[in-house]
Amino acid sequence: MTSGVQAAELLRVRIAALDTEICLQIKLLKKLEADKSLVQRQLNAIFDPVARLPLEISSDIFLQTLVPFLEHGAQPHIPMTLLSICNTWTDIALATPALWATVDIVFPRAPGFKKMLPIWFERAHNRPLSISLSGHNYDQDVVSVIGEHGRQLKHLEIGPMWTVDEKKLMEGLGSPGSMPSLETLATRATKHSWLLHGFKLLRMAPNLIECLFCNLEDLDDLVRNPSEKLVLPNLRRLMFSESGAHPEVGTELISCLSLPGLETLSISLSEEDPIDDLLSFLQQSSPPLLELILGATADFPPLVECLRLVPDLRTFELWYPQFWVAEDLLGALAESPSLLPRLHTLVIHPESESDVPGSFWTALLNALTARGTNLKVFHLVVDDWTPMPPPDVISAFRKLTAGGTRVHRRTHSPPSDHVFE
Repeated sequence: MTSGVQAAELLRVRIAALDTEICLQIKLLKKLEADKSLVQRQLNAIFDPVARLPLEISSDIFLQTLVPFLEHGAQPHIPMTLLSICNTWTDIALATPALWATVDIVFPRAPGFKKMLPIWFERAHNRPLSISLSGHNYDQDVVSVIGEHGRQLKHLEIGPMWTVDEKKLMEGLGSPGSMPSLETLATRATKHSWLLHGFKLLRMAPNLIECLFCNLEDLDDLVRNPSEKLVLPNLRRLMFSESGAHPEVGTELISCLSLPGLETLSISLSEEDPIDDLLSFLQQSSPPLLELILGATADFPPLVECLRLVPDLRTFELWYPQFWVAEDLLGALAESPSLLPRLHTLVIHPESESDVPGSFWTALLNALTARGTNLKVFHLVVDDWTPMPPPDVISAFRKLTAGGTRVHRRTHSPPSDHVFE
């Protein structure tokens, strides 16, 4: 019996010794694997040109793989792809905060995304953030993470979104003044998706520089009649349409704003108050407008009154005016040198399905002649089936071109641009 106990004890000691030896061998194996990995990385570095470069240069190369924020062809997951190449590239990617400063979020996202997003932002360090949101069945937790980093936001786009609780979304994004670094804001909703309440977004961004609104929701009574106007002293560009598109109505919103630094405005007028809100806005804000893109109005005298409030205007684009309105404008430009004295470019999109009357050509020639070389560019944007001007008008245009004024006849569909020269 005693010999059996002794034998068992010896076996236990032997097993313990083997366990110890196994642990030592495992540690040795791990060290060998680490040494091999290090040597392999050194070998890779000999043949990998990126690995041989200073970090600043390799980081810049990685940044070149990024398409500018929201530009066509952007690949938002490139940083994650770089992590999967090799250890060297992983180190470079993690040491390049600018790679992680842009996030394009299309809902719905995988359940783990809300946990990954804070890690993504940590990798961006204190870099200004560019974020876009779109899709459907948005995740309130994801929006709240964005709101927590609101002070870092520099660019924010909200695209078409469906099944949205507007109140909760706004609460998640932040409160008045919560995005002090935001410079550009764009909303690209569609008529079949959620319509944004732009005023609430503007209150979050007191230092906004550029803003685009598409398909704004009507303002509620509280916003429509604020106790005092929202002042955005740094806003330089306010667009109620994409570039090159007919502007949408925005007079209800600008009636709540004071924009003393505004340089570019694209806006249409409401049917209820075709010009009063715009006139009041210009009188109270006194913005140094350089570019005005305006939807049609039939109230010509108030239009001239508005234009006299922006003497520094360089570019004026008028969409779908009736021809008599366009003719009256051209007549005023010909007769009054003090009206828009610095006007450089004039663009008129006449109302569709109308032949250009002879009186319009006469008014146009008079205006271009009177303005001399100060008005250097004129664009008439018409349908492709609209006839060319009469021969005598074309001849007059060519003489103006010789004197330094370029006259264009453009069409939208198919796009074309004919210069009379």
